Amino acid sequence: MGRKSYDAHDAVGETLKFITSSKVRTKIMLGLQEQPKTSSVLRDEIGASASSVIHAARDLEKEDLLVEKENGYHLTSVGSVVAAKLQDVIYTMDVLDRGKDFWLTHDVAAIPEPFLDRLHELGEFEILTSSVRNIFKTLTVYKELTRQARTFQGVSPIFVDAFVPMVKKLLANDATVQLVVTDEVLEELVDFDREGFSSIMENDNLSIWRLDEAVTVAFTVTDAVLALGLFGQDGIYDASHDLVSRDKGAINWGRELFKYYKSRARLVVLEDI
Repeated sequence: MGRKSYDAHDAVGETLKFITSSKVRTKIMLGLQEQPKTSSVLRDEIGASASSVIHAARDLEKEDLLVEKENGYHLTSVGSVVAAKLQDVIYTMDVLDRGKDFWLTHDVAAIPEPFLDRLHELGEFEILTSSVRNIFKTLTVYKELTRQARTFQGVSPIFVDAFVPMVKKLLANDATVQLVVTDEVLEELVDFDREGFSSIMENDNLSIWRLDEAVTVAFTVTDAVLALGLFGQDGIYDASHDLVSRDKGAINWGRELFKYYKSRARLVVLEDI
């Protein structure tokens, strides 16, 4: 946190405290994002008394964050931006809180910054965890989640010996498969099963890109699910934990993250094998 950040906080700290120190003020701003609302509607939605809503709204109006009109309270142009950013922070904190153990024990910074800023888009998710009694749980569930995929996109910095058989099954189901792998993973895949790898490369529904840079995030996104894996704080990939989300926002987040890595990679052609 540089001096500029401290100065910015000093400049707006009181306004930030003013908004977030009152649940009613915060909820009014969030509640007015979609459309203007009357005090009675806000009262019912927020679960506060009419006097509390009116008092909080007047306070927000004094700060030029909302204005009262004939059809109810409206966010000002400034209030709209503040409310949107406030919502992002709340959703991000909710995502971090619900998956606290996962985020604390993994290298979250491996996620590219533009997508880390959009972590709130993950929405509802679950953390799949393997155990001593069932060490293959995450892999088993992962295979089941992706088995019916019509589109399959993934980024992998780790070698998986079941790669070729899995891709063959997807292609047999007419799925479109797009993958980004690191140079090291590509070399291992070819060395492990050159004939099998060459055979799947002949399928027009498969595209693979090679990435000449360090990647410490592994994920798959299909038309129905996002599965995200990260390296542990010890620098070793953790195959025993996966974050899985079927939320539309998470799927879109995963697709755009795939595009990010694909744009930095080079398409692999059969002649490269």
